[in-house]
Amino acid sequence: MSSKSFVQEGSTENFGFAPERLKRLHDRIEQYVDDGQYAGVSVLLVRNGKVEDFFSAGYRDVDRQVEMGHDTILRVYSMTKIVVSVAALTLLEQGKIGLRDPITAYLPEFADPYVMVSGTVENPVLAPADRPITVQHLFTHTSGLTHGDSGLPVDKLYEAADLQTADSLAELVRRIAKVPLGRQPGTIFDYGYSTDVLGRLIEVVTGTRLDVVLQERILEPLGMRDTGYAVPVSKRQRLSKMYMHGIKRHFEAVDLPSGESEEGVRQYPMGGIGLFSTLDDFGRFGQMLCNGGELHGVRILGRKTVDLMTINHLASLSCPYQNFRAGDGFGLGVGVRVDDDLVGTVGTKGMFGWDGLATTRLRIDPVEKLVMVFGAQHQPFDEHGMHERLQNLVYQALI
Repeated sequence: MSSKSFVQEGSTENFGFAPERLKRLHDRIEQYVDDGQYAGVSVLLVRNGKVEDFFSAGYRDVDRQVEMGHDTILRVYSMTKIVVSVAALTLLEQGKIGLRDPITAYLPEFADPYVMVSGTVENPVLAPADRPITVQHLFTHTSGLTHGDSGLPVDKLYEAADLQTADSLAELVRRIAKVPLGRQPGTIFDYGYSTDVLGRLIEVVTGTRLDVVLQERILEPLGMRDTGYAVPVSKRQRLSKMYMHGIKRHFEAVDLPSGESEEGVRQYPMGGIGLFSTLDDFGRFGQMLCNGGELHGVRILGRKTVDLMTINHLASLSCPYQNFRAGDGFGLGVGVRVDDDLVGTVGTKGMFGWDGLATTRLRIDPVEKLVMVFGAQHQPFDEHGMHERLQNLVYQALI
């Protein structure tokens, strides 16, 4: 194991992993690479606050034959949402926002929202929203905002809103506010721009740009030195390429992933996507949450706030699950396992976390005192079903 890990490494025998069973995990990772399914894969496992296992196979740069490793910087995409949600919860703990606050108290552009119930771009049929969008709706993706890919009549209006050309988070949110909602607020989980709007709300409340807020409140206190919305030139050689399958399944690198003004630099900080990070850094972040909001004497959140964050806030809705998988609910910025019999993977009720578009994953299991971070740089997301298999292999290795 590498000496670069963020906490003292332990013995797998002492902290609850069977070495011969961990080998099954390592062998499967190597198989994914040997079979040409992923260019490179890394896994970090932390148990009882100790790095118990780091394993990687393959390359972060196939052409240059640069291997994946502890220092590899990845695009974590939607895992950004967890970090931004924690930042928003620090404002809740300071009394600056409340979950039941209407977001118009901070973002007046969302006054008098309408829901598109049918019609076309030229002639939409709208109905007034029967309640205001609240801060809690943003955390839980029940605001009625979508990504324009939910199969609802409003999807075409998202296309017409030209969101991709916005040059700041403020401008993006102004354009989103002009699009009708897809559903009534507070009725169902619809994955979308809710966390981006939450990120803008953070900016308005603090008077500070989102990237600075994250740096001051989370990244610097936790020592997440390789995490941010831009990779410094001095670290750019550590940034993994983004891959997809090309002709005859050969790997093709994406020259400039969407949203980057140059490779490794986001055009502007967003609430829902955009962070670059390492497995070690997200291991630190995950361990902080596993500890109830504290790491090595640095407290980011109170333990009761973490408790509130990690319960299912969809339980009272007509569907208590997120729209990705039955059995998983959603808390304040994190997916939460609520029904073991429906999820279809080995795990523990109450474990929580989120994934990223480029096939990254963070899962935190407070019962087993386990933090898992999976890293690849491959699109489409989890194309070969890696995440569920690796999670099963992690849990089967527990003693």
